[in-house]
Amino acid sequence: MNNKTIQQVEDYVKSIMSDEVAHDFKHVDRVKNWALQIASKENFEDLEVVVISALMHDIGLTQAEKRSLHGDVGAEMTVKFLTENNLLTQDKIVEICNAIKFHNKNREGEGKLLKILRDADMMDLFGAVGIMRAFTSKSSKPEYDVADIKGKTWRMKAVDFDKRFDNGVGIGNFIIDQINFQISCYDNLSTESARQFAKPLVEFMISYIKQLDAEINDGRNSV
Repeated sequence: MNNKTIQQVEDYVKSIMSDEVAHDFKHVDRVKNWALQIASKENFEDLEVVVISALMHDIGLTQAEKRSLHGDVGAEMTVKFLTENNLLTQDKIVEICNAIKFHNKNREGEGKLLKILRDADMMDLFGAVGIMRAFTSKSSKPEYDVADIKGKTWRMKAVDFDKRFDNGVGIGNFIIDQINFQISCYDNLSTESARQFAKPLVEFMISYIKQLDAEINDGRNSV
């Protein structure tokens, strides 16, 4: 892995990324670390493309008119930067851009690098970090419904949320719905390694919601 190339890519990403809550460079750095861990477990040897795809996976957020298109836009920006600066072979650039293009499309695209990047990105939805991101990214919403602490989306699967999106319902009106959605993303992980990493983190999130429900309802019932 060429450290000079990695540093050049990292400097570029930092220069154009916004400070958007939950999608800043701290998120990128965590995704990079997860991608390296998953790649190691999956015996994927080209760590250079792993690191570069992780570093550049969200640069499209700075230019895309629609959030859903940031993978496509990011891939275009990536091929332009890597080619103009002559940083990698064409084969590596194609592989990286394929991963970036489809990383936010759960059921599209092929390739081992894509699966690693997509799973690494989803890993940042889980555990204490995932809960932190839910509260910061959805801070304008109320935390929970006092009549239903766990939420109507409690223990919904990814396919259930897909139906909600198809019907125009969305994730829900409360931060707790966002956390429930993030828990459901476990269903969309592609690699066995990511599922193993994510399992205890998802269990922590489930326990958090149960504890929240118990604390609020126990306090209410004791009055």
